[in-house]
Amino acid sequence: MTATILPAATAPEGAVRPGKPRVLVVLNSYLQDGPGNLMFQVCRRLAADGDLALEVVALSRGGDLQWEFRRIGLAAEVVRTRGPLGLVRLREWARRLGADPRRRPDVVHTNLLWPDLVARLVLRELGSPVLASTIHGLHAVDEKGRLKGLGYRALDRLTRRRAARFVAISEETRRRMVAAGYDAGRISVIPNGIDAVEVFPPSEGTRASVRELLAVPEGAPLVVQAGQLIERKSVAETLEGFARIAGRFPAAVLAFVGDGPLREALEARAAELGVAERVRFIGHLNVMVQRVMGSADAVLLPSRDEPFGLVIAEAMAAGAPVAVTPVGGLRELVRDGETGVVVASHDPERIAEGLARLLGDPAAARAMGMAGRDFITAQFEINRTANGYRELWKELCGAGR
Repeated sequence: MTATILPAATAPEGAVRPGKPRVLVVLNSYLQDGPGNLMFQVCRRLAADGDLALEVVALSRGGDLQWEFRRIGLAAEVVRTRGPLGLVRLREWARRLGADPRRRPDVVHTNLLWPDLVARLVLRELGSPVLASTIHGLHAVDEKGRLKGLGYRALDRLTRRRAARFVAISEETRRRMVAAGYDAGRISVIPNGIDAVEVFPPSEGTRASVRELLAVPEGAPLVVQAGQLIERKSVAETLEGFARIAGRFPAAVLAFVGDGPLREALEARAAELGVAERVRFIGHLNVMVQRVMGSADAVLLPSRDEPFGLVIAEAMAAGAPVAVTPVGGLRELVRDGETGVVVASHDPERIAEGLARLLGDPAAARAMGMAGRDFITAQFEINRTANGYRELWKELCGAGR
């Protein structure tokens, strides 16, 4: 899939300077979440090419990715912008960066709601660079709660014009952005990407080790759902659906990889349903998550909404059979009966039916898993994503014209 690059908005006067283009990537944190991992993979490839000067900052906290960025030679700072003095700290940092001709950015590229908003407030201090933002989904505002959501939405609309370009991570995200009032002429589509070299089907030895680690009986089916334990991911419905097939697949194990506010409720409900001994709560994993998903007989994501579905793309790249709801970007990844199973809704009964399709016919499930890997590696390889960002950033700062 080729990135859609539309004509750039006019760059602020003085933002374009001769020499290697400088790009500042702004993250919320250095935790290994979807957006953070994506931008690390993009930056790693572009840093190796050497035609852009890249720098990274996180606006809430550090994490493992900070050291990964530094390992590939990029400056990676943390500016703690939360709390009463947060914007003061941000402005002071922005003034120092903007006053340094060796580091002053030509382009600032933000990711996630908080960085999107606060970066717009310090553009002058940064030397008036061109601003771009990747929209990883429009659900974040609603998840802030009613009052906070209203505040975030109002601030976004007041400051949105300061961004020259918005990147949508899927065609579905672009459609929703236009419906929400974003200027279609300032939206580019650069789909998320997967590193097909690093994410690959595990060996039989790895599968055996993962199953031993999760205490999965030999020959028993393993079902995995990876991601936050929140309502949008329909984790409660997954548990209910799994309980419905427990009798048909009496040795099957369900593993939740991730954490969140619903964990205690899920643990209690698993006990009520009589499946507690067959449910594993793994918590957050880093690189190990792809091996766990690749070792599964079914990877499930029955979300209510999913802007792209990076975890499912990773599962498919690992050769895992997947089952998803037909929402958001998932519709662009999974073709029912070909690259996975599409369940009609996040209703527990529909989820149970989807799981039964995969677990009841292992040969067909494995064939869909391999077809899914072929599709993902052909259409969503990370180098395509990196090249899309390179073209965008060079265009925005005027390089190569």
